[in-house]
Amino acid sequence: MQEIGFVWFCNEQINLEDRVLPTITFVRENVQVEVPAGDHVRYPALENDVPVYCGLWKFANCHGNGLCGTDRVAVSPSSNTNPLTFMEKFWLRGDRKKNPNMRLACQVEVLGDVNVDTQCQ
Repeated sequence: MQEIGFVWFCNEQINLEDRVLPTITFVRENVQVEVPAGDHVRYPALENDVPVYCGLWKFANCHGNGLCGTDRVAVSPSSNTNPLTFMEKFWLRGDRKKNPNMRLACQVEVLGDVNVDTQCQ
């Protein structure tokens, strides 16, 4: 049995069109993107031409693996994101003293509506 736009789960029909998707608002760029809950900030940003890498780091980065720490963004509210990952704790140990909302775009998962301030100008 296959129906487009519906999911059958435990004999209960769920309309996928009724799901509420979290919205990422990229403040500097005035761009809003709806994403599935659990998506990282990096991919929707790059798909919508929102810069998360500055200067040379546009070309010399780890492609979203959390190894370079170059895709820093400020995300609020933090209650709508996952807890800091190990890589974020490592790369952002100094930055978070200045701005506690600082995260890595490739590591932060969106669980609800968030505002994102990119660091590139």
